[in-house]
Amino acid sequence: MLLIFASLSWMTFGQTFVWEAFDAGQMPPTDWTIDGLEAQWSTSNTANAGGAAPEAMFSWTSATSVTRFISPSLDLTGLTSVQLSFKHMYDWYSNPAPLVGVATRSAGGPWTSVWEITPTGNVGPEQVDMTISNSDVGAADFQFCFYLDGNFYNLDYYYLDNILLFNPLNLDGAMTALTTPTYIEGPTGVTGTVMNMGVTTITSLDIDWQLDGGPVHSTSFTGLSMATQDTYDFLCTDLVNAPVGEHTLTAWIDKVNGATDDDQSNDTLSKPLIKPSHVVPRKPCFEEFTSSTCPPCATFNLGGFVTWCQTMADDITLVKYQMDWPGAGDPYYTAEGGERRMYYGVGWVPWLVTNGAFVETNMGAVQTAYDQAILQPGLASIAAAHELANHVITVNATVLPFADFTNTVLHIVVFEYMTTGNVGTNGETEFHHVMMKMMPDASGTTQDMFDRNPFTVSETVDLTGTNVEEWDDLGVLVLVQDYVTREVLQSFYSVENGTFADEARLDNILVDGISLPGFDPDVFDYDVEVPGGVLIPEIEGIPMDPNAIVIVEPALEIPGTTIIDVFAEDLSTQNTYSVNFIFAVGQDENKANAVRVYPNPSAGNIYIHGADHANVSVYSSTGLRVKSIKNFSNTVLNLMDLSDGVYMLRIQKEDGTMIQKKIVIVN
Repeated sequence: MLLIFASLSWMTFGQTFVWEAFDAGQMPPTDWTIDGLEAQWSTSNTANAGGAAPEAMFSWTSATSVTRFISPSLDLTGLTSVQLSFKHMYDWYSNPAPLVGVATRSAGGPWTSVWEITPTGNVGPEQVDMTISNSDVGAADFQFCFYLDGNFYNLDYYYLDNILLFNPLNLDGAMTALTTPTYIEGPTGVTGTVMNMGVTTITSLDIDWQLDGGPVHSTSFTGLSMATQDTYDFLCTDLVNAPVGEHTLTAWIDKVNGATDDDQSNDTLSKPLIKPSHVVPRKPCFEEFTSSTCPPCATFNLGGFVTWCQTMADDITLVKYQMDWPGAGDPYYTAEGGERRMYYGVGWVPWLVTNGAFVETNMGAVQTAYDQAILQPGLASIAAAHELANHVITVNATVLPFADFTNTVLHIVVFEYMTTGNVGTNGETEFHHVMMKMMPDASGTTQDMFDRNPFTVSETVDLTGTNVEEWDDLGVLVLVQDYVTREVLQSFYSVENGTFADEARLDNILVDGISLPGFDPDVFDYDVEVPGGVLIPEIEGIPMDPNAIVIVEPALEIPGTTIIDVFAEDLSTQNTYSVNFIFAVGQDENKANAVRVYPNPSAGNIYIHGADHANVSVYSSTGLRVKSIKNFSNTVLNLMDLSDGVYMLRIQKEDGTMIQKKIVIVN
């Protein structure tokens, strides 16, 4: 089985000549080139073209010109036609708007347009499918390009994604995306997209997946009607789950219309799958680039953004970088703000970034960005405190990560809650969360992070000579960012003169809801005897300090150990408790393949591992049997049809062992 990794930027094997989804976050991608206005092209962590983030984005500028985004040189010897598919979205501003099109050439010669539109309003998001059969096809050095031509002040943005150039075979399904989230908190659906790259209509698909080379899970999809270049978004029946750590998820097309298709090289995708040890809410970080000489900035800020930020003050973090243009620019511009501008590729103001991703400056887009951001798991916690003495500020920030990360940067940003001394020409009379200093500078502190290994950064700087107006009006924002992808993993406002508790002990350990006999907060290792064939006991740690973080990493089998890590509110003080499950003396270990059932309580789906070919029954609190399944070999027991309440789950294993467990359904 040939694995085609999702990080590949383009492919020239089989019948697929180009597949570009901008997953590498690089502009231009490998072997692509840009002719004209290269600085206006970037990758954006958005999905406005209708694909998946990231995507290509061309940004407006005050110029009348032509720009071309040019493919690698391709050998199409012997062909008379090829198929081109792409997703795009044209964000129109005014007429006459620049036209957008596709052109081809060979041997580096002149460009010949094969598709072109002149927008008079927004276009898309849409997928364009076309056949190219001009004289350039068949050349050993074929190229195609996307071009924009005209007055670039009259568009806002042009988005482009999922560029595919191929020669259709008779029967060919291609796995074009594997969209299962990289970070999973629990059992998660395996999702992706298949495209019909053949001439035969696809009516059925068999899709398989496996984790780390483990068991293969299969799902059949029938009743389809996928014509050439149609796509199908799939959700497999079995859910993927994994122990804490990094894994590899692989999915592939096993059958198309009940048969092996004609090009197996495009059937498979793999991606990393990471189970963090813990998750917390992620606080969205908003960074705005603005200026007191920018009329559109006043329109955006006074038209709702300032009020929205004040309303959401407890739910977001916010900082604003004043820029040195248009015109004379903002008096409170700093070189550090300029470096932050270069990092994000800011081309105009107002320019808004949420958790590292560009957001259009209208309140609908702002609310959507917030709604999407809070759905992302928080993969680290931050505890930070600062103090100010004689214009010298000291910040101590501790970060506790819940997975491994490389290329991460810790930024500490000192800002003033409100300024009035930088009034310019746009009508704004006060400005909020204005950046005064970055500590130690705009580059921040580079720090690889490792699961449950806290680190502390301390910075001190003299703010004399900065633009601070009121010394009792300062705040500090701490954020952790992936330098390469720009994603902000977590953000936090530092607490002025704050202190954090250092209590990292447990008050109790519960084993299946019952206090662990002989528990002592200062004893950190316990042995628990269990009989053969039982479920792996569920462990809960009750902290002495309710602000402490308790992370339970359950045993995967018996014998096995459940680890309980306790981190104090200060995130740096830690204790680790171990609960070792061992067989009771005289138990037959051959019958002791433990069964695992979770979660409990449940919203309706119960996941059962280690009970293949078992008979499963569910009884109400009055003893009435409400569900019975013979020869159960799945991993999911669907109890969505049951009312909220307490039930008894009985599992009779293939060897006759009987296991009972109370479960709670809460919809």
